[in-house]
Amino acid sequence: MRATPTSNGSLSSILAVCLFGGIVGCSPAPSANSTEGAIDAPPRHSVSHGLGLHLAAVQDWSREWAFVDAFKGAREWTPVGGDGKLAFDKNGNPLLGSGQTAWTLLLRELGGHYPAGKYTVTWKGTGELEARRWDVTRVIATAKGRAEIDVRPDDGGIQIDLKSTDPKDPIREIQAWMPGFENAKSPFHPLFVKRLTPAKVVRFMDWQRTNNSTLSKWADRPKPTDPTYATERGVPVEIMVALANSAKVDPWFCMPHLADDDYVKNFARMVKTELDPSRTVYVEFSNEVWNWQFNQTSWARDRGKERKLGQPEHARCYSERAIEVMKIWEQEFGRDRLVRVLGSQAAVPWLTEQILTWKDAYKHADALAIAPYFGHEYGDPKKVDATVKMSPAQLLDALDKEIDGPNRDVIRKQAEVAKKYKLGLIAYEGGQHLVGHGGAENNADLMNLFHAANRDPRMYDLYAKHLRHWADAGGELYVLFNYVTAPGKWGSWGLLEYQDQPITEAHKYRAFVDIGSKR
Repeated sequence: MRATPTSNGSLSSILAVCLFGGIVGCSPAPSANSTEGAIDAPPRHSVSHGLGLHLAAVQDWSREWAFVDAFKGAREWTPVGGDGKLAFDKNGNPLLGSGQTAWTLLLRELGGHYPAGKYTVTWKGTGELEARRWDVTRVIATAKGRAEIDVRPDDGGIQIDLKSTDPKDPIREIQAWMPGFENAKSPFHPLFVKRLTPAKVVRFMDWQRTNNSTLSKWADRPKPTDPTYATERGVPVEIMVALANSAKVDPWFCMPHLADDDYVKNFARMVKTELDPSRTVYVEFSNEVWNWQFNQTSWARDRGKERKLGQPEHARCYSERAIEVMKIWEQEFGRDRLVRVLGSQAAVPWLTEQILTWKDAYKHADALAIAPYFGHEYGDPKKVDATVKMSPAQLLDALDKEIDGPNRDVIRKQAEVAKKYKLGLIAYEGGQHLVGHGGAENNADLMNLFHAANRDPRMYDLYAKHLRHWADAGGELYVLFNYVTAPGKWGSWGLLEYQDQPITEAHKYRAFVDIGSKR
């Protein structure tokens, strides 16, 4: 639950009434098919008690140096001239029209925080390609299918221009190797992998572009040979599995809401084939199928109405499809290394009951997942005037009280529900939620206050206390949101503001390392 300007984010949990179209606010009673007291349930898979991390979506402006081939984060090609449209071959390589050129960007707007030195750009095919603009200080050498460039990081990044390409032998397989990594054995930057430690689990929701995903057929999935992974299709499953193997973390996958059974089957089969047999897999159907900002929630409501499931249609549809998805994973992957996850809204235990009890969905799950953020109320437009009068210290004091009070109560209530249905309680997202919304994101004073609070050393103590309350209530795995992201008006989500940030300055990340290493 987080506010962002793009399809990669989630709306802040402001009011349950708003998010559920009035249903939750009018229906506080338990569902008709729920029962009081302990519930009989089959044995469940054990869940990690450690900490996990979210990864940010792969973009040209992502501050996570995931790949030593920086072109894997390149922006989609932009045409110049011609009719304004760009054609592509079946492999996603651009084909220029008459009088047309095209350009793309990588490592854009990173504030100079990416590796400096000699980058080597390589490609195959016939045509003309240049890399000369923005942070490129000079072209060191050129040859057929190769250019060596000197880069001094700033905010511009690297622009690559496609001047011409032969449609019979198009320019393809473009790679932009970071200094010292040409033809590296691993596709992942070692600092990116190193700083994932001590994460026990990595949730790939944003790498998969789960929210508003249009993927339905296995043939349309992203592939390792795609020119860039910075598209709405996301990162290929093969690459996500390779990261899990390399970083020695358990992967958490979100099945797209439109994915058909064949897609789910093939996804599970590939994971079983490629994943280190010592690793456990967390599987969830879509993400936040209760959040009306996302297409998957409207889809679930409409499908629920078509099937006459009754209210809340979206929650019941979610439960039914989640059961179907889990059964496919059980058949294709097996149960020994599978954690089946059902997600709900942290602030609404009533909704959790609906999801868990419809068609006995809890019997097909191992864990209930919520997002127990703290601090979102301070971004409410109605509270802006009062909030901006606070000093960072006063805001941190208020967060401290929230963590000891309402936030802990939310966790305890959901822990009771999880215990009732004999499920593990895990956090699919969580941490601070200091961000303006509903127009408040444009208040510069509010944004600066939130940034200052996030950078304050006391944030370490708040995370430590919050995670202690989580564990005391019976909470197990906690996946923090997120690994590396620049602060802005849409929030300060990153534990790190940039990949090579000194740890002494990154107090949320320090808490993650110190607490995670003890679990």
